[in-house]
Amino acid sequence: MIRTKNVKKGFTLTEIMLACVLMAFAFLPIMGVMSSSIKATEKDEATQKAVSLCQEKLNMCLQMPFEDMALGTHGGDTAKSLSSKNTTNQLVLRLGPEKFDNITYKSQLVVSKQSVTFSVPTCDFALKGEEKNKNNPDAWGWTYPSYTFDDMVKRYTVTVTWRDQGSKTDKTYTLSSLKADIRKR
Repeated sequence: MIRTKNVKKGFTLTEIMLACVLMAFAFLPIMGVMSSSIKATEKDEATQKAVSLCQEKLNMCLQMPFEDMALGTHGGDTAKSLSSKNTTNQLVLRLGPEKFDNITYKSQLVVSKQSVTFSVPTCDFALKGEEKNKNNPDAWGWTYPSYTFDDMVKRYTVTVTWRDQGSKTDKTYTLSSLKADIRKR
C-alpha cells in the first residue's frame, strides 16, 4: 500500500506581506524617476510654447508693411503700448502678457534701423583686353567700391520671457530677422 502525504501548497500570510513590502521598496525609486521626468516634460512644454509664441509673433510682425513700423518717439492715446529708448533708431512694442497652462509669457518686439553696406567688385575691361594682362586677373583693374544704405533695413527682434512653475528666475527666448525696404531703391 502506498501512502501519500497531504502536502499543502501555497503561501502563508507572512510571505505575502513580505513580498508586498519588497515590491513597495522597489517601486519607490521608480516613482521618483517618474516624478522628475514629469517635471522635466512640463519645463520642456513651457519652452516649446515660448519658441512657438516667439516664431508666431515675429512672423506676424514681418507681415506688416515696412513703413508701418515707424521708429522714433511715440505716445498719446493711439500708441500707448509703444515706447522708445531715447533714440530715433529703435521702437519697442510690448506684445503680451499671455497665459497658457498657468505660465505667463511676456513678449516684446524691438525694431531697430540697420545700416547695410555692399561691396561690389568692378573691373576695368580696357585693362583686361591688353595682351600682357590677358591671363592675370589681378591686373585687370579691379576696384571694390562700397555702397551704404542707412534707411533700407530694419532688424526685428522678438523676445519671450517666462518663469517655470516653482522657479525664481526668468527664462528668455529670442528670435531676430532683417527686413529690407527694397521698393525704395
